[in-house]
Amino acid sequence: MARCLLFIAPMSRRLAVLLATSLAVALLGSPGLAETWEEALPGAPGGMVEVEFDLGEGLRPDPGSLTLRSHQVDEVRVEVLSDGWGSWNVEPKLEERAGRTRIEIRVTGASSWMFGGPNVRVRIWVPEKTSVDVRSKGTPVRIEDLIGAVRLRTEDGGAEIRGIEGPVKLRVQDGDVEIEEINGDLDVSCSDGGIRATWVSGNVEARSTNGGIQLEHVGGHAVAKTLSGDIEVSEAAGPVEARTEDGQLAVSFVGAPAGSLVAEKGNIDVQLPTDTDADLDAAVTRGKVEIAEGLAANLELTENRAEGALGKGGPRLLIRSSRGWIRVHGR
Repeated sequence: MARCLLFIAPMSRRLAVLLATSLAVALLGSPGLAETWEEALPGAPGGMVEVEFDLGEGLRPDPGSLTLRSHQVDEVRVEVLSDGWGSWNVEPKLEERAGRTRIEIRVTGASSWMFGGPNVRVRIWVPEKTSVDVRSKGTPVRIEDLIGAVRLRTEDGGAEIRGIEGPVKLRVQDGDVEIEEINGDLDVSCSDGGIRATWVSGNVEARSTNGGIQLEHVGGHAVAKTLSGDIEVSEAAGPVEARTEDGQLAVSFVGAPAGSLVAEKGNIDVQLPTDTDADLDAAVTRGKVEIAEGLAANLELTENRAEGALGKGGPRLLIRSSRGWIRVHGR
């Protein structure tokens, strides 16, 4: 009986070592294993490309990326590189469907989420004049240098959009958004993240439930609204509608000031051209209104209100704060 126990003990130790070694390899995500997939289809300028990218529920800190850009070739090309645990369950697909090019990249398999899931990097090239419709889950998205409409819906990852000639519509959940050089209108919404957009020639509508908003060099009508966060609109050429329930608000105009600026719990700073012509209505419930001397000549002023014509009068600019100060001054 004793000899039997002595035999089992070392076997148990060897088994424990083997299990520990296997677990360590799994936790490392099989770093030496990489899966590469590349395919292309002809694509004429002016077409539409649909992308569906779903990484599932993995918890890897760096899940990968999705990058889509144009090239000077009449084809749609897709390159997928994946490694780590579950990389063998990455299923890419490129096909023509109903006159559109469709790309699908999914992670399948019941255990693919273990140890964080795979790291997947996807690069897509399309003809320069192409519209895109992208759905993504679990990774940041970058789209750049296209002539066409861009539509993006993404979860658990931010977005970076640059160099687009055409309308852009974004819906982002749990991630920040960076947007630059849009020749067209922009419609962007974040459920939990900040928004920064610069050099947009058309109208902008930016909304966030929990995050700040920065807009700079907007050529058309600018709308910026958030429940919690600061709003900054710089170099606005058109009317501005900005509202934050809990945050600061700063707006500078290069064109005739117009619109409504509201901060429920925060201060408001407004810069106007010194030769501006507008009708001002600024009031604060608990706080103070300050108007620069060069702008105050035709205004009716009290400690918490300023109303009347700036210059010769013109479009109406409404400014309201419940708690905080309001300052209006020249550029």
